[in-house]
Amino acid sequence: MTNISSACVALCALLLWCALSRPAWPQRPSQTEIIKGESRVLVRGDLEILTYETEENFRGLEELYEQSQKSAPVPGALTMRYLRSRTDGSVQPYALWLPRDYDPARTYPLLIQLHGIGPKQLAGRRHLWKGMGIPEWIDVHTPVIIAQCYGRGNTFYQGMGEVDVLETIDEIQRRFTVDADRIFIMGHSMGGAGSYTLGLHHPNRFGSITPIDPAMGSRITPQDDAEAPEWMKPQVAINSFARLYPNARNVNVFFKNAGAGIGGNSTQYTDGIVAQGGFSTTESFPGLPHHFAPIISYAIFIPQAIVQPIKRHPPEVRFYTNTLRYNRAYWVTIDRLTRHNEHSLVTASFDDGKPRPQPGGRPGAQQTAPPPEPRPPSISVATTNIDALTLRLAGGVVPRGLELPLKVDGQQVLSGPMPEIIHLSKNSGAWRVVEAAPIGRGKRHGVQGPIGDAFNSKFLAVYGEGDRALAVAELDALRNPPGRLVIHGDFPVKPAAKVTRKDIESSNLILFGTPDTNAVLKRIAGSLPKQLIEPQGDGASAVFIYPNPENPERYVVVWTTGILSLPGNGLSAGYILPVNLLPDYALVEEGRIVSAGHFDSEWRPSTVDRSCSACIRRGSSNLSPINQANFSLRSMVISRHLTPCFRI
Repeated sequence: MTNISSACVALCALLLWCALSRPAWPQRPSQTEIIKGESRVLVRGDLEILTYETEENFRGLEELYEQSQKSAPVPGALTMRYLRSRTDGSVQPYALWLPRDYDPARTYPLLIQLHGIGPKQLAGRRHLWKGMGIPEWIDVHTPVIIAQCYGRGNTFYQGMGEVDVLETIDEIQRRFTVDADRIFIMGHSMGGAGSYTLGLHHPNRFGSITPIDPAMGSRITPQDDAEAPEWMKPQVAINSFARLYPNARNVNVFFKNAGAGIGGNSTQYTDGIVAQGGFSTTESFPGLPHHFAPIISYAIFIPQAIVQPIKRHPPEVRFYTNTLRYNRAYWVTIDRLTRHNEHSLVTASFDDGKPRPQPGGRPGAQQTAPPPEPRPPSISVATTNIDALTLRLAGGVVPRGLELPLKVDGQQVLSGPMPEIIHLSKNSGAWRVVEAAPIGRGKRHGVQGPIGDAFNSKFLAVYGEGDRALAVAELDALRNPPGRLVIHGDFPVKPAAKVTRKDIESSNLILFGTPDTNAVLKRIAGSLPKQLIEPQGDGASAVFIYPNPENPERYVVVWTTGILSLPGNGLSAGYILPVNLLPDYALVEEGRIVSAGHFDSEWRPSTVDRSCSACIRRGSSNLSPINQANFSLRSMVISRHLTPCFRI
């Protein structure tokens, strides 16, 4: 026994000597790091993941996703399903209802349902969410597939929330037998507002929109953005309910309100849509509370919602936008705007020349007016602030072989049998037919800004030496701004030294730091706007979006200073997420935007109102082209003032 004890003592002494005499082992990063409150960072190799989830919850979501991919939902039951987002790689939930007699040999309508605003719970929320239930939302006897979308939590279905809904539709179409011409959307409160804006951003994707007592407030007139700074107005306008009236020309909109509605605007939205040639109704349920599903189930609205399929080839298309992110409606695609972030409208009509039915008069009265004469068939297009567009006439817009003229803004550009696809371009005020849609390195669909758009497709946050705290604070504030809004997800983060070629090819890069601290930013700094990269003499720092010089099909966002994480930053406009209010570029001093604006179609500073001294003025060109392509940005002389006067 003594010999064993002596041996143990000797062994312990040897181990202690080894520990004291050798160099210390490198410290492995903690697998979980608490940032603030319920926010934490999980480590996965070179990747850090900013999340609200505990390690256990994170692994649980991954397991739920794997089970969801391998298992089939039960028809006649509301089943939780999970998809992997293409933006941040996070697992996102949705609830799925398949009809009781679901038969994969036939196709079914798909109805998307959006929930109202919920509690601002962070950790575990995706685990706990189980959809909106059956009795209040689902008619079990109607043969329709229903998806209840999570929408990233409380996003009002904007930005990443909107993308979540579209990804859910894609996932269901990929896995189940959906009739592609019969997809519909409805929602309550926040979900009602979301169904309206999302549906009218993408009108050709839905046959009807049913906002149920939507939280659309008092934003009735197009002047609802009048009090916003000039650089914020375009971001507000594209989510403005009244601005989107023309987009409802071919999609039915059925409002269902408790009394006059939560905003007290019972019929104004319907009136606005009808005035633009659309079809809309408002049905009121007096005396009921805002959430009246426990009294009258929202399921009673389903039969009306799923009657009218998507009108793939309507004779007239009307579409409003101010960004190429939203650039398509039915057979019309806008390829280039004259001035980006300004109000743009296209109206394209096919007139078959046949006399229209005359409104009926008094019964038995003699008809005195002669019937109208037939007219030659024609196509006419009227545009505002548009320089290039594409018409896709194949499939039913114009009968094959029919000879007719095509006029754009009163100019006849083509006559005879119409091609199936027509590309049109305007130069010096004159429209002409061209061989293809414009291509190049200027603003285009998917690469048009503003800053918030970088988070609507796959992205990676990249921090430089000493910039990790800035990255985490800004991303955390982006997800969790003041108030009730919140984005649920798992944001990928890397140090600049770990960025790979694959990252550059696949992701928008959110670059935190400066060329002195961030190796990726240092490498591309010479191809970025010099006056935004270099520190300003008055102490202002920049945040801006730009095509990545190493991959112009993706963005870089240069983030040199704090803005979202600082109080009093001025980024507030109703229920719009602060990141979605940011323009293309902003100069920030002491946590406030002191000058900001948008680049033009070639990623140059936009024209400004020279009557105001508080502006960003064009200077001489001093930037080298990106990848030797015709892609330059004139230098900017930036004056520090409280509010720049951009002409929007």
